[in-house]
Amino acid sequence: MATPYVVEEVLRNLSHLPPVASSDWDVLRDQLSLMPDVFTVDRPVVFEPGKDRPILFSALAWADILVTLDQADFGGLMDKPFYGLRVVRPAAFLEAERSAGRMA
Repeated sequence: MATPYVVEEVLRNLSHLPPVASSDWDVLRDQLSLMPDVFTVDRPVVFEPGKDRPILFSALAWADILVTLDQADFGGLMDKPFYGLRVVRPAAFLEAERSAGRMA
């Protein structure tokens, strides 16, 4: 699942990834459930990267796990629950899913 804000973020960053990422994104994009963006929460939050708050807040509203490559902005939240939301890198997510038997 993703939000329109997340989709725009992916599109802005595709040029920084290997060329195969664009074709992979085309396949993945069609499989996403698009949820509304969330820009505020009813809890105290200290999270400095303002541009990434909609990503964090939307994940908190709609998901159990936020999977991100953005170690610079989300690194402080990695492997620590944020109001119950887990923030992990893709490799850690895939490893956990394989260990749980949910993917080969």
